[in-house]
Amino acid sequence: MAERNTYDLSNRVFTLLAVIGAALVLFWLFRISEIWTSVTGNYVREISVEAEGSAFVVPDTAVIQLGVTTDGETSEGVVAANTEKMNAVMDAIKSLGIEDADIKTTGYNLSPKYNWTDEGQEEDGYTLSQTVEVRLGDFSQIGTLISKASAAGANTIGSVAFEVDDSESAKSMAREEAIAAAKAKAEQIAKQSGLRLGRMVSYYEYSNYYDGKGAYYAESMSDEVGMGGGAVPSIEPGEEEISLTVTLNYQIR
Repeated sequence: MAERNTYDLSNRVFTLLAVIGAALVLFWLFRISEIWTSVTGNYVREISVEAEGSAFVVPDTAVIQLGVTTDGETSEGVVAANTEKMNAVMDAIKSLGIEDADIKTTGYNLSPKYNWTDEGQEEDGYTLSQTVEVRLGDFSQIGTLISKASAAGANTIGSVAFEVDDSESAKSMAREEAIAAAKAKAEQIAKQSGLRLGRMVSYYEYSNYYDGKGAYYAESMSDEVGMGGGAVPSIEPGEEEISLTVTLNYQIR
């Protein structure tokens, strides 16, 4: 008679049932804790406070946009005439001791001109516009530069803008003021409402400052500076206000 092999599965079944039971117990414990938290309001709460700080800084760089626009019957004639005028303007600029690195060509555009007649559109010569950007650290030269460039042939004065090369020190001062004001506001809110402040969990900041926001436009100089130069305009940079807003988020205990 053949020998029969038997296997005892009771231990394996018991282990499997124990694992399933433990998983169910953990699941329901978690669900009960979650339900209790939502009912009692026992969850992490936060409060956000916002404040602004500002600092004033005197610009240290002036950016002047100027150039020459020439009209003519042929493209070759326009290019030759404009080049001659622009070379004279560049000589006038460099005569003030301005380095090549502070002079940059920002535009060069040659295009045909058109007139409208009863028969339609017809070509009527060409226009060439060339503009350069000049950066100055000595503001006392601004008026002289504009006057000399105009006398040399510059007939386009785009704008004079003032910039701050290094605004980080002013931003640091504005940030310090804003953070102090935000902390004081948070403490005041906690005192008046009875809330207890916990640790600060996040910080955010943004600044409204961008270079050149104090632009001085040339249209206001048109009566003083014409094609042949004229009176030297007086241009003052004033001060730039750098504002910075911070948001602090605190936990409520």
